[in-house]
Amino acid sequence: MSEALATGLVAFREAFEAILLSTIIIMLLKKMGEHAKVKIVHASALLSVALGVILGAGIYTVFKGFPEKELVEAGMSYLAALVIGTVIVWGVRHGPKIKGEIEAKLASGLSASAVAIITFIFVFREVLEIVLITAPFLVANPMSTTVGVGAGTLGALALGVAVYWLGMRINLRTFFMGTSILLAFVASGLVGYGTHELLEWFEEEGIELGILGAKVQLLNVGEESLLHPKNVIGGLLSVMVGYYHYMEIARIVLQGATLLLLLAYVIAAYRPTFKSS
Repeated sequence: MSEALATGLVAFREAFEAILLSTIIIMLLKKMGEHAKVKIVHASALLSVALGVILGAGIYTVFKGFPEKELVEAGMSYLAALVIGTVIVWGVRHGPKIKGEIEAKLASGLSASAVAIITFIFVFREVLEIVLITAPFLVANPMSTTVGVGAGTLGALALGVAVYWLGMRINLRTFFMGTSILLAFVASGLVGYGTHELLEWFEEEGIELGILGAKVQLLNVGEESLLHPKNVIGGLLSVMVGYYHYMEIARIVLQGATLLLLLAYVIAAYRPTFKSS
């Protein structure tokens, strides 16, 4: 259940970006009288999603049978965290002004093939990010991850329909700011989880890490406590923010540093919004 919530958040953010970008392109094409090219946008978007599903299935098939489980999950977690970091940076730099950037691209008049390529690149980038970010969850718990991605995508689709058909306005700056803060916690949690798996592999290989591998008891909770990572609240916090009741020193340092750096970047970028709120 907790994996579903975390992957649902990621899927919602990225899927909504893809839907928003496609919607902006469609609205601008209609405004320019290029109604015939709208079908091209739909086809390119659907092709991007199909390729993303195939890619996700391929990643799951390849890495599920990989013998070094800890190394695979560590590597995939670090990669997912890196992707989230780039997502946050892109959102800060381009998110609030994406409509203007697309308008500039279409203003000069694009051929049908150019519209198809632009749509494919925009949408596939978001789909690829969903695949890479949710890959560690998919390998660990495929059913819960699939449910989360599906629910998040449907939620994004519903919001996209509301924006397009109901004329509902979305404050893009607030949207990207809020989701970037949430993703910062998910990214740091993935770094922490990846570090934990890597340390376990070192331990299995008989490699001594000294103080870096030493565990610190953060909370004294038993298996019956709701805060235990195997139970409801603890499990949710574990996936969403990388919480665990005891951690290795290396995990605390890397996870904490990742969270602080990402939050500092987001807060600095959106400082005027925070001051006015």
